[in-house]
Amino acid sequence: MSAPIALPPIHRETLPSGLSVVVAQRPGVPLAAVRLVLRGGSSLDPARRSGLAHLVALAARRGTRRRTGPEIDLAVESLGAELGAGVDEDATYFGLSAPVEELPRCMDILADVATHPVFPPAEVKRLKRREVAALAHDLDEPSVVADRAMLSAAFGDHPYGHSPEGRVRDLTQATRADVAGFHARHYRPSEAILVVVGKVELAEVLALVRRRFGAWRGPEGAEPPVRAPAPPETRVLVVDKPDVTQSQVRIASAGFPRKSPDYVPGIVASALLGGGFTSRLMEAIRVNRGLSYGVRSRFATSASGGVFFISTFTKVETTGEIVQVALDETARFCEEGPAAEELERTKSYLCGLFPLSLETHDQLAEKLADLALFDLPDDDIRLFRDRVRAIGADECRLAARRYFPLERRVVVAVGPAKAIAPALERFGPVSVVPARKMV
Repeated sequence: MSAPIALPPIHRETLPSGLSVVVAQRPGVPLAAVRLVLRGGSSLDPARRSGLAHLVALAARRGTRRRTGPEIDLAVESLGAELGAGVDEDATYFGLSAPVEELPRCMDILADVATHPVFPPAEVKRLKRREVAALAHDLDEPSVVADRAMLSAAFGDHPYGHSPEGRVRDLTQATRADVAGFHARHYRPSEAILVVVGKVELAEVLALVRRRFGAWRGPEGAEPPVRAPAPPETRVLVVDKPDVTQSQVRIASAGFPRKSPDYVPGIVASALLGGGFTSRLMEAIRVNRGLSYGVRSRFATSASGGVFFISTFTKVETTGEIVQVALDETARFCEEGPAAEELERTKSYLCGLFPLSLETHDQLAEKLADLALFDLPDDDIRLFRDRVRAIGADECRLAARRYFPLERRVVVAVGPAKAIAPALERFGPVSVVPARKMV
């Protein structure tokens, strides 16, 4: 039995403004990792404005009431720090890494960026052009097109149904007023979590947080929860890309939210099916038939739902075959479950990998932020290996039968539609869209 993961001392409190603060005092390198998380993310994007939350996060550090964008860049660099921003479906993240002795000045910059951005019109226009160009470039990446198409096919018009980066047509129409309005509506301390990890003194960090963030105010109330997504209807989506010689393939079915009790048995079952070089899918698709160099499966989990998917690629001519082999192997796993030896091997692999995700201050800050975001206890980290070790073959089989793509599923293939669509008709009703519709 693996020993529980040892966590450093963790202090939690909530400021009068509603800001949740988490401080983990961790010895080691004299660095501090700070993660500011705002609930909502791209699921808050308005209709016909996908990518707006992402654009707001990028534009926030391009100028505040006290500093221009170049001044922010220079200050962060001169302090030996790093400051980044990102968005996923459930949250906006500002990440700061800094030497401990520079934490007060760096925290001042972070608070300024998150709470007092002015969104200079020229900077918003520049970022829009850059992001639209990046989305257009994604057309040259069939794997990216496939991932975007899978979200659209699996979630439809649900708030999780588009990538956080948005679509060209929506970003092109976004205005500075949209950006500023989104910040005013959704950036509020009552929906925020601030995590600090490092070789820090608790009293000093708490005083610093109160000083820098204590006056932060925002709209009253909380963001409404995202509705649970409906399971996808069985169908096939062919994304027409005539210029490729390989097809990108995704097979997706409904998953579960991050807080689900099925989380641990689900990830063990997924690892058995397609989580490594010794997985069932790798054996069937790569080793036995040579249909692809790579195949994987995994659960992507969010606050209100999730998706299970199989991801692979193959020659255009074998697109239908690879889908059939993947579905057949999945059905066989659901029927038989894992053998004792492969189950133990997979659990050992997952248990050995997990501590590597906690090595740095930044990694631990991310984990602690997720605990707060998804309302999970510390035992989700501490006892993870014990819970993996406790999973039996029957639990894996039950999780597989509940979530793997046996009946209700979507098959997505990116490639030349004339060549691949006929071979996919046996898997459900086929619709064809041009690749440009996915970006």
